[in-house]
Amino acid sequence: MAEHLSFADAYHYSDEESGITLSVVLHYGGFSYITSAKVDTGSEVCLFSREVGEDLGLIIEDGIPLGLNSLGGTIEAFGHEVLLQTGDLAFTSFVYFSKYPVRRNLLGRQGWLRQLRIAIVDYDNTLYLSRYD
Repeated sequence: MAEHLSFADAYHYSDEESGITLSVVLHYGGFSYITSAKVDTGSEVCLFSREVGEDLGLIIEDGIPLGLNSLGGTIEAFGHEVLLQTGDLAFTSFVYFSKYPVRRNLLGRQGWLRQLRIAIVDYDNTLYLSRYD
């Protein structure tokens, strides 16, 4: 039996070997920060660089601490509640900011993926998104 899904938005992403990169905006306390992040369906949380959090006015170490396991060892991070926006979709989200510099920001399961219905047609470089109701 065929299933049919509908989505609010379609985003075309560039064909990069390093993965799917989206533009995101984080909002907190009257500040906004535009950055890019990799879609990472295997990441348990959303992780952003320390600089992003500091530019939002956050005191990084005041957040909820979490040690994230990576191929390069443990990444120390601290969780904060922000407004996370991808295209026209925005929602309150709990994301983590690294204690030390990281090379890329990640959109993971908690904080992003679980807020959405998502479909990827990688052959067409298209990502379809809707809020999860």
